[in-house]
Amino acid sequence: MSRLLILLLAAFALIARAAAAVEVVSTGEGRWELRADGRPYEIRGVTFSGTGGPAAYDRDCEKLAAIGVNTIRTWGAGNDTPALLDAAHKHGLRVLLGLWFRHGQPGAEADDSFDYTRDTAGIASQQAAILKSVRAYKDHPALLAWGVGNEVFLNLPNDEAKTAYALALEAACREIKLIDPHHPLIAVDAFTKGVSWVERFCPSVDAHGINIYGAGIAALPAALAKAGSTRPWLVTEYGSRGDWDTPKDKNGVKLESSDDEKYRVITDAWNKTITPQRIAGRCLGLFVFNYSNSLSYTNLKHGLLLGESTRPAWHAVREIYLGEKPSAPLTSVTRFRVISRDDAPAGWMAVEVTLAEATTKFPAITFACNFRSAATRSKRDAIISLESRPGPSPDIWFIRPPDIKGPAKIYALLTDASHVVVTATTSTIFP
Repeated sequence: MSRLLILLLAAFALIARAAAAVEVVSTGEGRWELRADGRPYEIRGVTFSGTGGPAAYDRDCEKLAAIGVNTIRTWGAGNDTPALLDAAHKHGLRVLLGLWFRHGQPGAEADDSFDYTRDTAGIASQQAAILKSVRAYKDHPALLAWGVGNEVFLNLPNDEAKTAYALALEAACREIKLIDPHHPLIAVDAFTKGVSWVERFCPSVDAHGINIYGAGIAALPAALAKAGSTRPWLVTEYGSRGDWDTPKDKNGVKLESSDDEKYRVITDAWNKTITPQRIAGRCLGLFVFNYSNSLSYTNLKHGLLLGESTRPAWHAVREIYLGEKPSAPLTSVTRFRVISRDDAPAGWMAVEVTLAEATTKFPAITFACNFRSAATRSKRDAIISLESRPGPSPDIWFIRPPDIKGPAKIYALLTDASHVVVTATTSTIFP
């Protein structure tokens, strides 16, 4: 082989690798752009838990691509990661691949406790595991960027711990960049909890990843500026308001947003906040939470699927990414409440479910409950299916209470002919 040919092949290899790189580019005057394969890239994403492990990844990615999703986000990397990256690449999706950092005290993420101020051996072990993942997946064509941490600043007990974590985060990010200079680093935390710390201690981080829920997203751009952000940002989790922002009803149970509201907050976030901020060169995109089909408290509240059926959030995602609204109006529940009826069977209770006038056929309906006052996290997150039977009219149902005592949330789950599940909630106090 001639020397000239060798040089040409080497040059072509460098060009190909450069074209495959992903980068955050400053376009001047506080404007930024994410570029993949040398072209502008807007993240149209969902967070990803999947529907059945690696065996379902191909179908999962195919379904997501069909509703306009171009990026999925994970919280960590593990044994299933190669299969997910391969499936994503097959269907033209990119992955914001998570690199997990432990939390400093029991909190929303896990009942974990890690001391960043003293556990130097633990920090070193954690960093080694992270760098092992980076080496393993840095050259996969589906990789878009690294999502580093998840709400760790939120769950740290004090400023000393936050400083220690910020230094550990920067040390890891600095090493990641040496191993993989071709993919951006996104530090993920809740709202602006980590912004000032990242700005001060983490020069290797390329952008802020923001987890935020509810209508408060409209205040995010101003909050970022107030926190001193000098970097681009993206919303790494988004959905309807979380329990921390939700008042309690008369029974002491957190109120649930209606499915209409859950749909609307997604479309409003994209149209009123994300798109204008992207055009202004500050925002890189959005991940809607969450692609999962499990029967769980979190999935009923925020999920895109339930079993084999879609949820309203699925259709909201399709609308914002493809501009396609549902082909028919989704079932709308105007009233769901516990009522007193003399004809209820002994030991049963009655509920009333009223649909909007636009609904011409009563869909299939089941009932469940959630006991948020339970003593353990697993029991608080569990959804208990309830036995039910029709009442004397289409809007009256009888349900058998579960073997629990105290305040609980009750769900009505209605499945229409198009296999769309909508939910309505109320509460009661089981005696």
